Amino acid sequence: MILFVTTADHTYTLTEALRLARGRPARVVTYDWLFRQSAIRAACVVFTDFDRLRHYELAAAGRSYRQIRDAGIRVLNDPARARQRYDLLHHLHAAGLNRFRAYRATSRPEPERFPVFIKSETDHGQDFDFLIADQTELDRTLDRIQADGISLRNLLVIEFANTPLRDTIYQRRTVYRIGDTLIAGNPVGEDSPFVKYGTPGLTSDEEFDALAEWMRANPDAETLKRAFEIARIDYGRADYGNDDGSIAIYEINTNPKIGTRLPDKHADFLRASQESLQAVIDAIVALDGEDRTVRLRHDKKWFSRLRFRAGFFLKMP
Repeated sequence: MILFVTTADHTYTLTEALRLARGRPARVVTYDWLFRQSAIRAACVVFTDFDRLRHYELAAAGRSYRQIRDAGIRVLNDPARARQRYDLLHHLHAAGLNRFRAYRATSRPEPERFPVFIKSETDHGQDFDFLIADQTELDRTLDRIQADGISLRNLLVIEFANTPLRDTIYQRRTVYRIGDTLIAGNPVGEDSPFVKYGTPGLTSDEEFDALAEWMRANPDAETLKRAFEIARIDYGRADYGNDDGSIAIYEINTNPKIGTRLPDKHADFLRASQESLQAVIDAIVALDGEDRTVRLRHDKKWFSRLRFRAGFFLKMP
């Protein structure tokens, strides 16, 4: 049995993946469910989505990880050690993988390069969907955010690093890590600097050909493996782009939605994307093994702070 542990509002990310796993014993459970169990039985437990946890939930998750690991069950993603957005971007820059830097908005930074943008440290959306051209505009923007009643405490100022593919078309590429396996996912292009879902109709046949070849070759695997190691993340998806010929790694999502939004106009790109998805499914299935049982001990002081949260689990087909 493979258990994926996530937050209650984000169990949907694995629905398609576990359906395609064709009945392999796998289940998505919530942290609320896990924190109320006296014992669990599994071959592998994957902790995800811990950037959305409150500090005491994160502490409870870290202790659960250690009890499960010490019982001999395979565990991916240590909530206590995994580097989240600011910490990760800081260490990727220090290691020379990223040329761009991130700063805490509360420090009123003076970035080394512009443009910059503002992003939440924990949320995956892009609430501030504009680029800031210079220091004067940045200072005014931070003043305006606070004047509008928004705290700077959870906000980052990040140097923008995504060279347009052409004109105003930007691209984002992805690599999944499932245990020891790294798999290139299907890239998306968008007519916005903040590429997320992709804009249909922007990619030419020649570009689709190149992207299909890129997915099969996975040429950035070694660099991304190093990024995952710096992040201390064993399961997730790295999103990255092109910074004037260098890789720019934006984030590693520990609870990525697994599935593909595919165009039907280019057969080889569709095949390459389906091959990539199947490789991800196969890597997830390979996490399974011999089940073991572990008894969980919950610290009363921390457990009492969880008592108002409703817990449940979602069983997948």
